[in-house]
This record gives sequence, structure tokens and C-alpha cells, in this order.
Amino acid sequence: MRKSARFVLLKPILETLIPLLIGVLAVQIKRVLHQMGGTSASTVLLALVVIGLLIPQLRRYVLVLICFGVCVFALNRMWEGFRMVDWGEAVWTDYAFVAMWFGIAFSSGLAGVGEVWFNGPRWSQQSYLVAVALYFIGHGGSEWLQGKRMFAVFLLIVGLVALGGAWWVGMSRAPVTEPAPRPSRRRVRWIHDTTPADKPHTQNH
Repeated sequence: MRKSARFVLLKPILETLIPLLIGVLAVQIKRVLHQMGGTSASTVLLALVVIGLLIPQLRRYVLVLICFGVCVFALNRMWEGFRMVDWGEAVWTDYAFVAMWFGIAFSSGLAGVGEVWFNGPRWSQQSYLVAVALYFIGHGGSEWLQGKRMFAVFLLIVGLVALGGAWWVGMSRAPVTEPAPRPSRRRVRWIHDTTPADKPHTQNH
């Protein structure tokens, strides 16, 4: 019993630490990935999504890896932006940039924790969709400020759809199971009474 209890506790710990370590490793070698045919983090994430769709047995692990990988990547981007900004002359876009990546890191990390430790509750799905919404809305705003209006509108629409999906998941309710019908009195009498109901009782004279 002790060994099984230790395994039950060790399994989610490993499922949390291993994706985080893989994410840290991916961030460290991102320059190498970029030199290998222009491979970027988004390409790696897309490959993971394809693997998850093709191999259903790995779908949960792929989702957890994506959640924690995005969390580490977003924290790295937030730290890079924080170091590059001269906060004495910062403008609102600098604050928005750091806040966006922090929100993505927090939401994706929360989604990963929900998948591993709480078996994928509703708030875990909402957290993942919020992270997606922040990414597309933030980049849509950035493209809008750069004058790329059509592409910005497309990104903003995708972000709003993801945000609406998070709201819809939160509003949806689990189907209410109807209670089993209670047995009628006639049925109960037939079960407990050995004498048929339609047979007259004989009296001993």
C-alpha cells in the first residue's frame, strides 16, 4: 500500500517537472532551433499538436507539455521584455507587453496544473483558452499599431473567439441525470408478498 501511495504521489510530480524541464531546455536551445531551417517555437508546438491528434494515447501528455512549455516560454519572453525596457521612459505599450506575457504564463501554467493534479477540470480548459486569447489579442494589437490592419483584425477575431470559448465553457453545465423511477406499490407488494394479489385467501373453518 505504501508503494502504491508513493507512486500515486510521484506520478503527478513527474508529470509536472518533466514538461517544465523540457520547456526550459527548449528555451535554452531556441537559437539552435532557429538555425535549423528556421524552426521556431511555434513550429514545435504545431508538431506537438499534430502528434496529439494522430496518437490519442499521447493526447493528454502532449497537452500538458504544451501548457507548461508555453508557460516557460512566456516567462522567458516577459523577462526579456522587462530587461529591454527603460522603465524611466516607459510607455503604456511596454507595460502591456510585460503584462500580456505574464498573463499567458500564468494562465497556461494554471491549465497544466489543472490537467495534472485535478484531472482536467473546467477551469483548466478556461485557463488554456484565456492564454490563447491573450496571445492573439496582444499580437493583434501590436500588428494594429504597426499599420497591418487586416492581419491585426484577423488576430483580434481569433483572440475574441478564444475568449468567448472560455466564457462558454464556464457557462455550460453538466447534464443533469434524471433520478431512477421509484418502484410502484404494486411492484413492491409483488416482490415481498408470496401470495398473488388476485388469488383469494382461504379461511380455515
